[in-house]
Amino acid sequence: MREDMKSIIADTFSRMLEKEDIDKITVTKLIGECQISRQTFYYHFRDIMDVLEWTFRRSTQEVARQSLQAKDRIGALTEYVTFVRKHRVKLERLLYSRRWVQIENMLTESVMIYLTEMARGTGKEIAVSVDDLEVMLRFYASGMVGVLLQYVWRPHLDAEKLVTQIEKIITGKMFPGNQS
Repeated sequence: MREDMKSIIADTFSRMLEKEDIDKITVTKLIGECQISRQTFYYHFRDIMDVLEWTFRRSTQEVARQSLQAKDRIGALTEYVTFVRKHRVKLERLLYSRRWVQIENMLTESVMIYLTEMARGTGKEIAVSVDDLEVMLRFYASGMVGVLLQYVWRPHLDAEKLVTQIEKIITGKMFPGNQS
């Protein structure tokens, strides 16, 4: 029951975030929308920012799970583009919030999960140290999140083209001389 109530609060918060800025969403408004007591809210969350973090972490874990279940890299990358496009309004509302850095980090960690599994799944031994691999994966994950967040705002985004371009970058096919 506890996780169900957390989900109800989080889902209600997410719907509210589609309509108004995070700074205007208060505990009082949220509990009114959920039709729960203040005590119930505080049993599950510390404050609005705790709801935001829990909600977003749940979403990014889900997109990571979906990307790992995709048939191929294109399908996996499409999951991320779809996620960012689907949550574009919420992301835009969060862009200038106090927690933007945490939101961006959660997205990056989600991409890191996918890229780490992708690197493991190549079947080839990767000839770099663990430390170098960590930096490389973080570099690609941060870059991918940055590109997604920059391009998602474009009104006429060609999502398929963007996915193909990202796939070429992370596989090394975009650079001359690496056309394998």
